[in-house]
Amino acid sequence: MRQFCITVAGVTVEIHHQYDAVRLQCEDYLSDPGAAPRFIAAATQERMAAEMADLQTPIPADMVESLCILRAIAEQMPALGRAVFHGAAIEYKGSGVLFTAPSGTGKSTHIALWRRAFGDDVQIVNGDKPLLWCKEDGVWVCSTPWAGKENWQRNVNVPLRALCLLERGREDTMRPIDPSEVLGRLLSQIYLPRGAEAAAATLELADALLTRIPVFLLSCTPSIHAAEVAFDTLKDLL
Repeated sequence: MRQFCITVAGVTVEIHHQYDAVRLQCEDYLSDPGAAPRFIAAATQERMAAEMADLQTPIPADMVESLCILRAIAEQMPALGRAVFHGAAIEYKGSGVLFTAPSGTGKSTHIALWRRAFGDDVQIVNGDKPLLWCKEDGVWVCSTPWAGKENWQRNVNVPLRALCLLERGREDTMRPIDPSEVLGRLLSQIYLPRGAEAAAATLELADALLTRIPVFLLSCTPSIHAAEVAFDTLKDLL
C-alpha cells in the first residue's frame, strides 16, 4: 500500500491506500511535511470486501476504498473530541451554520440558495461529511475531503453558531426547537462507531453539541425565499 498524510479538524492522519483517486480526493488536505500523524486510516482488503457486501448497488473499487478510509477516520476521531456528521455546512462572515436532513431532502439545494441570496458573504464549508470538533471555546465545524457528489468543500474550520434540521414544506418557516423534540433524527446524522468506547465518546460529543449549539427546525420550499427566512431567524447569531 502507498501512504500520505492529511490534516482535518486539526488532526493529522496517515492514510494507506491502493488507488490514485483517494489521494486526488484528499489533495486539498495534504499535511505539511514532517507532521506527525495521530493514527492510521487504511482500507484493508477485508474492510473493502465487507463494505462491498453491504452495498445495495455496486460502486467502483476506488470509491469503496474512499468510503472505508472515511469510516476508519470516523471510528477514531471521537477519542480526540471530534465526530463525523452527515450535513451541509456554510460559513457566513466567519460563522458556521450546519444543515442536516436525510439524504435527498434538499441540503445541497438549500445551501446553494444561500449563495444566490447573499453572494460572496456565504462560502461553502462542506456539502456532506464535515467533522464537528468540541473545543473549550465552542463547537467548530470542519471540512473533510468527503463532500458529496458535488464535492463542495473548502479546507477550513469555523465556529458553529446554529444547527438546522431541514424538512420539505409547502411554506418557508423556521423556529427554534428543543433537541429532545427531534433527538432521534439528529443522532441518526452522527456517525456512531462500532467500538463501545468510541460510541460512548460520540454520544458525549452529541450531548455537548446539543447543549451548546441552538437547534432550529426549518420547513422550506426550494426557493430563495427559504434562505432569506432562515437568515432572518439566524441573523442575531451570526
